[in-house]
Amino acid sequence: MRHRRTLVGLVLVLALASLSFKCSSGQPGTDDPVRKAAKAADTIAGSINEMIKLKRQLAQQKTITPEEELALTNALLKANTADKAFLAATKQVKGTPTAADKSNLATLFSAVSAAVNEVDTGVLGVKNPDSKNKLTTILNTIKSSLAVISSLTQ
Repeated sequence: MRHRRTLVGLVLVLALASLSFKCSSGQPGTDDPVRKAAKAADTIAGSINEMIKLKRQLAQQKTITPEEELALTNALLKANTADKAFLAATKQVKGTPTAADKSNLATLFSAVSAAVNEVDTGVLGVKNPDSKNKLTTILNTIKSSLAVISSLTQ
């Protein structure tokens, strides 16, 4: 029952985030790609936090092995650190991003993307199908947010 609440809560948060993107797109200044990237990075941070909580819960239930948990812990730490650096850089951009801003953001995004790929590898290494499915659900949210950010850094 607790797993269901967690997943329902995550879906609700994502639905509300999606709705806020749709509602804000008609307002002046909200089509700013840096702002959209910052919101996506914030969504990634929330998803990483949710995945950390789920990973701990699965480890306590012994549905993932200590090795699988360690691999996920290390990958999630890297992803969280890279995402924080990217988010901090987006907050430093004022107005239209310069070529230097875009280059910096592209480099930081590359680090986020590589870290998320490590999380993906960690999830793929989980042998329990139910646990893997739960982790994949959150990972797909992260990947969707990466696509939003990618549009800024191209």
